Order: sequence, then structure tokens, then C-alpha cells
Amino acid sequence: MIIAAQILLTLGVLTFVLAPLVLYRGERSWTEPRLEERRRTLTERKARLYGALLDLDFDRDSGKISTEDHGRLREEVMAEVLQVLAEEEKVVPQGQRRPVVLEGGDRVERMIEEYKKGHRPKAGAARP
Repeated sequence: MIIAAQILLTLGVLTFVLAPLVLYRGERSWTEPRLEERRRTLTERKARLYGALLDLDFDRDSGKISTEDHGRLREEVMAEVLQVLAEEEKVVPQGQRRPVVLEGGDRVERMIEEYKKGHRPKAGAARP
């Protein structure tokens, strides 16, 4: 009698635990709105790139990379940052943008603004 009760109890627990896995297989319990997903993706990319800029400066200052390599890598990262910022302007409405909180973020923002000022297209020049 006790063994039968133990078997029934075990089967009941297994059914309770495994039923959601079997019945709702492949379904998502929650989906993120498309705009929110895109905003999160852009914010993550932006934070990663800002961190890369800070790491590049640190590596140059500590002598891990040469000034030439730093300049080349910084240009690559800055080009990607500008691409992400342009994409963010297209995708996320102005009033709905969230600031990226990052240690040294003000310094990075100033670096990006300086970069933008120095790399603006000349008047009359064709944009790629």
C-alpha cells in the first residue's frame, strides 16, 4: 500500500513538473516589443563600443599598443560608434532614448563629439 502511494506521488510530481515542458514546447512565455528589443540591442552595442574606446586609451597609456595602432583602431571603433548612433537616431524616437550609464561616459561622449566635428563632410562633397 505504501509503495503504491509513493509511486502515485512520484508520478504526480513528475507530471506536474514535466507537463509545461511538453505542452508548451517551443513557445515563448513573453516576447519583447520590437522597438524595445532594437533599443536594447543598440544600447548594448553602444556600451560595448564606449568600453572599447576607454580600453584603447588605457592600452595606449600603459604602452600595450603603439600610438599608430591606437589611432588606427580608434578610427575603426569611432566609425562603428557613429554608425550605431546614426542607426539609433533612425530607429528610436528622440524622446524615447535612454542614456548609457558607463564609467568614463562623459569623457567618451566628448571624444565622440570631437571626432564628429573633425570628420564632418565638406560642403558640396558627396556622401557615400
